[in-house]
Amino acid sequence: MHNVLIVDDHPFFLHGFSQYVEESGDYAITTALSVDEAIGKIDQSCPDLAMLDVTMHGGGGLRVLKHIRRHHPSVPTMFLTVHVDPEQTIEAMRLGISGIALKDADPETIIEAMETVLSGGKWFDTSVTEPALRYSIDKPSRTLRANDLLTKREAEIVELVCQGLRNREIAQRCDLAEGTVKIHLNSIFRKLGVTSRSELIVQQGGMRQNS
Repeated sequence: MHNVLIVDDHPFFLHGFSQYVEESGDYAITTALSVDEAIGKIDQSCPDLAMLDVTMHGGGGLRVLKHIRRHHPSVPTMFLTVHVDPEQTIEAMRLGISGIALKDADPETIIEAMETVLSGGKWFDTSVTEPALRYSIDKPSRTLRANDLLTKREAEIVELVCQGLRNREIAQRCDLAEGTVKIHLNSIFRKLGVTSRSELIVQQGGMRQNS
């Protein structure tokens, strides 16, 4: 049984989605209607997954995410929201968020995203990550770069892919299992909106020319 905290300040959505999730699998749902209520419940009993709306009053999902990272860093967290702007996306990824899904997605897709995050993976809707990537590229005066979307390990793997190394070679270089490299690559592809190593190499080459 997975204990999931869903945080949203719209009672109708919160009730309906929570009921859908409970009926979809082995989930025990706790809800919160505000940032302060969410932080209190997280401190009282750490959930297996925290699902946060970005646009709530009182600092929204980012405030809750910062609290989780500071006090409960092992709790996986994802955004479930109508909209998240590129700067929020980049900040959330810097803070180590595990997933971002949109409320208008197919409910089964959201459940799939939850299951991915609960199993230790990453899930990012490309309609969210692609604008963040374009924002980081199109704002040369800022310190934001496309690799701000990636963890330190993912950025390292991107560099090795661009050097032409295969998964086995990357695994040896990074002291990882080959399967772990594949998991990292799937996360990288989803975050950067590419579908293959060749697309990744072309994209990174273009970014470096523009830097």
